[in-house]
Amino acid sequence: MKFIKLLFAEAGDDRLKLLLISILPGIVMAVVIALVTTVSNNDSAQNLHIVALGFFTLGCATVLFTMNRALNAMTMLVSGFLDRKRLAIAQQVRGLNLTSFERIGSTRINEAVGRDLQTIDETAPAVVALIFFVMQLVASALYIGYLSILAFAVTLIFLGAATYFYRRSYVDAEELWKEATASESAFRVSLDHLLAGFREVKLNTGRGEDLFVNHIVPRSHSVEKLKVASGRGFNRGQTLSDVFFYALMGAIVFAIPHYLSDTSIPGKITLVIVFSSGAIGSIIRTLPMVARANVAVENLERLDQDLATARGALPDSGAQREARLAEGLNARALTYSYVDPAGGPGFAIGPCDFDLAAGETVFIVGGNGSGKSTFIKLLTALYEPDGGVLRWDGRPVSAANVEAYRGLFTVIFSDFHLFDRLYGIEEVDPDQLQRLLKEMRLEDKVSFEGGRFSTTDLSSGQRKRLAMIVARLENRPICIFDEWAADQDPDFRKYYYETLLPQLKAEGRTVIAITHDDRYFHVADKIVWMEEGRIVRVGRGA
Repeated sequence: MKFIKLLFAEAGDDRLKLLLISILPGIVMAVVIALVTTVSNNDSAQNLHIVALGFFTLGCATVLFTMNRALNAMTMLVSGFLDRKRLAIAQQVRGLNLTSFERIGSTRINEAVGRDLQTIDETAPAVVALIFFVMQLVASALYIGYLSILAFAVTLIFLGAATYFYRRSYVDAEELWKEATASESAFRVSLDHLLAGFREVKLNTGRGEDLFVNHIVPRSHSVEKLKVASGRGFNRGQTLSDVFFYALMGAIVFAIPHYLSDTSIPGKITLVIVFSSGAIGSIIRTLPMVARANVAVENLERLDQDLATARGALPDSGAQREARLAEGLNARALTYSYVDPAGGPGFAIGPCDFDLAAGETVFIVGGNGSGKSTFIKLLTALYEPDGGVLRWDGRPVSAANVEAYRGLFTVIFSDFHLFDRLYGIEEVDPDQLQRLLKEMRLEDKVSFEGGRFSTTDLSSGQRKRLAMIVARLENRPICIFDEWAADQDPDFRKYYYETLLPQLKAEGRTVIAITHDDRYFHVADKIVWMEEGRIVRVGRGA
């Protein structure tokens, strides 16, 4: 089983110690059961019972102590694994380019860190119990063999048959659980659309009806159907195992005594089997949990493989801090094509030629779907171009300097994320921050205390203003704003174009603004028009 192999692989040099401390309680418990069966069938002197009581007490104490040690060891092992795995996934994500990140998807990463790691965390203690009960059964079977070879042979036949039929049901049920997990992932994607697009759904009942009826409902029903089928498979295996167990008990009680000379042996064996019934039931209840953990491990392995394949060099914040723009940027024959999930061609950009001089203010305009935002992702090296070349101060942008190149830009995307802290900004001037809050008319809404903003629960326009404050504090050479003024009131929109952008230019910043506001084109030094993924015209602004 992949899950159990993973745990003992994670134990490293301590795997033998972990195995021994997990095995010992089951063996000792079998000895305690043997002791109980012996005493219950013995009419000898009272002092013998006192000695047996001492061994019984010692055995129980040993079981409790070693089980506690095994559980603690497993808890430490799994906690360490989860910590390393969470950090490893986060580190691998940091090394992805945007194309790879979008292909893998945040939903899949969230499921791995949430659902799959949680499944492993919840199942790990059950492995200690599984080993305990298995060893108890093995040791009890050996004790039955000591009492009677015939009874031992019959026990092995019945237990072997029970294991075989349960295993067949277990394999089928595990495959169904894998399908259920995949269906659940698809359901979560649909549910994410409902949550992320809540406003759009409320405004378009047809969209909401289609999403709910044709995607959310059938996917939810699919999860239910597959989980029920998987559960029935596990339950069927348990029922078959119970059939063989009861048949074994009947054979021991009614058939075996006819072939034994010692009439006390069937009673002892029956008592051992009764004790073992609890172990068998616990094993059967534990195996479905292990099956789910196996699926979680497989999901993590596939994600790890995809992340490792797509992973690039880790970001170098030191190189980004040193980024400077002396002359400007140039793009020649830049192209990029999206690939749809089926592998076919999607929307394409380019070939595009573009020149940006240091200190220049450029407006990029065009209709929706013209490729403006995608072009910005190419220009900032978030997307790796399919063809063409980017030059920074005359030098080609390559893998060797791409991290430093990205350090030129501070960007407020149309779908930007607003962080609650000024991550990456080591020193913050409180007076400058307060002045910027006042300029953005946020001094009564937001304060900066304890290294974080008091709130980010703001209107869309206010969130963009707070993002602008962060962008200005980053103090990078090139500022890119994607439809920043779209959510601002007329007064603040005018302030943005006629005061803020000229102020950034006066500070020596190079500005690229994606906009539709033709009344303010005079603010730009240059205007770039885009249509259908291509730059069709470049004109002067002011």
